[in-house]
Amino acid sequence: MPDLTFEELTAKIQQHFTNETYTEGLSFASKHLPDFPEEFALINYWRICLAARLGERDLANTILESTLASGLWYSNVLLRQSPSLEVMQGEGEFERLVEISQKLQDADLEIPLLAARPENACGPEDVGCPAIFFLHSNMDSAQNSLKHLGALSYHGWVVAAPQSTHSMYTGAYMWTDYKTTKSEMDGHFENLTKRYNLDEAQIVFSGFSMGAEMALEMVLTGDYPAQGFILLGPGGPKMDQVNDWLPLIDRAASRSLRGVVMMGLDDTTIPQENIRSLVQMLNEHNIPTKLVTFEGLAHDFPPDTEQVFVDALAFITGAADN
Repeated sequence: MPDLTFEELTAKIQQHFTNETYTEGLSFASKHLPDFPEEFALINYWRICLAARLGERDLANTILESTLASGLWYSNVLLRQSPSLEVMQGEGEFERLVEISQKLQDADLEIPLLAARPENACGPEDVGCPAIFFLHSNMDSAQNSLKHLGALSYHGWVVAAPQSTHSMYTGAYMWTDYKTTKSEMDGHFENLTKRYNLDEAQIVFSGFSMGAEMALEMVLTGDYPAQGFILLGPGGPKMDQVNDWLPLIDRAASRSLRGVVMMGLDDTTIPQENIRSLVQMLNEHNIPTKLVTFEGLAHDFPPDTEQVFVDALAFITGAADN
């Protein structure tokens, strides 16, 4: 077990950047790299930047090359716009590695939608199936979403995990604004409805963090057929200004929607009081919405995610009322 959390590691490394204690920061990041294999790409990015700050260009290139050799990549936003890597720009070896990273990224973006479906069901000639679209949080991926929620297919649901095309590094994709997200979702929705027969009376939009904010806006605007929404730790510009939701809630009040909002009580990254206010506003506008909280949970999926979502879907479909 690591002797510190990843959030603590992040804070300490950022402090080394602030204090310009780059040697100590590089040693600290290297020491803890094995402790967080799921954050390998991000920790190595910090190591690259720290080495560059020290003027250790060969070491920075070596770390970058080894990361790319493992199949991971970094976006041009990071490699071109990081102040730490300014000294590397235009140098032959670094430029070669940037080109390799771009090729790996291009290949990775060819599969922007992952899905799981009930066995031997939901095909074009089958009876329509209920479906849940789950939008990942920022700096996350469709693959991780499906890892947590794919088992819902055993409960009769098609589980669709769209992935944003905006990325920072392998496994770290981002939703930026609703207009862009909707443009991408239009393609995802069309592709999924071509592959599977969906019951449009039983479609739920869901998401985590910024993905949750995007999912709620999709439902409230009526841009897609939806029975309701499930939001996990919602965050984003509208959540920071919660009254911005009122015009959309007013428009949706007559559409028989239902929702579930979940949050960890130890999650300091989201506006918890605004979330409570949002749930109140939804209920006051004839959109029955249940707030579910988890003791000891920070910004993460809850324990027993599968059952938590099964219960939430039962509330939305009305099965829990029977």
